[in-house]
Amino acid sequence: MLRQDPNSLARRAESLRRAGDLAGGERPFALVMVVRTEPATSARIGDRAIVFADGSLDGWVGGGCIGPTARKEALAALEEGVTRLVRVTPDTAAAQPGVRMARMTCASEGTADLYVEPFLPRPTLIVAGDSPVVATLTAIAPPLGFRLLTMDSTTRLTPGEVPYPQDSWMVVATFGEFDEDAVEAGIRLGLPYVGLVASAQRAEQVLSELRTRGLEEGELAVVRSPAGLPLGTSGQEGISLSVMAEISSLRAEARPSFSGVQERESAGEPDTAVDPVCGMAVEMASARHVVEQGGTRYYFCCAGCRRTFEQQPEKYETRVSLR
Repeated sequence: MLRQDPNSLARRAESLRRAGDLAGGERPFALVMVVRTEPATSARIGDRAIVFADGSLDGWVGGGCIGPTARKEALAALEEGVTRLVRVTPDTAAAQPGVRMARMTCASEGTADLYVEPFLPRPTLIVAGDSPVVATLTAIAPPLGFRLLTMDSTTRLTPGEVPYPQDSWMVVATFGEFDEDAVEAGIRLGLPYVGLVASAQRAEQVLSELRTRGLEEGELAVVRSPAGLPLGTSGQEGISLSVMAEISSLRAEARPSFSGVQERESAGEPDTAVDPVCGMAVEMASARHVVEQGGTRYYFCCAGCRRTFEQQPEKYETRVSLR
């Protein structure tokens, strides 16, 4: 039996320690681990890497085609919030249930199976006020997996305290004490939902005041009043239950994103190009091997493909395309 390299064991232990620190700090990331290999590949069973939401990778899960594939699949897992098993192989025709197939286009033609697990920050619930509704929400939100922030009339929330507004939700139940200020704070933070617990008449007064403060109708659209789904419940506890049900429903529809993929796609910016020599998908932002020829930029997975292109560019120029 071969002994494992002590340096490799130390690197793996360090990756787990760092992953624990990131999870404890509410940072989005994906952990990628090699769980199976077939020769010939530089990846080894147990190799791990952390992929951050910006696409940067810390660790080692293999070179050539495997590293970029790991990064791409990790970002997709962060988008979906779902664990996945990925096989990087030259034979993608032999598909298996529950396994995502990615083509191995490098010369080694080995196979590596990657386990990709996303770790997302907890959703944040911001509760404003000192009322029975707030007291009930404070009690039930943490067991439902929410990070809790409380707000009173002196609180001034900053973007640093709400780092992921796309998955932060506010409930305002001040009963007239500082409704306008709390709702305005939630809107300016860019929250997708601000539930206002108030009568119809009071809610209209709040919205009217916010219009005078310069907020437009599109910004006010995130305000829900009456807050909560019509569950047929009553009392302060029933209101709290209906509000959490509404937030949970909206979260399921919105599927908050924690990677830069969605932003790039919405801006019409491609994130990968095709290596014209081997056909591999290459991440443009992190590509190390780039050649500009005739006003076009060509991206390569490795120095070998770049050299091959430079020797006979006319042979490969027509193969380039964006994915």
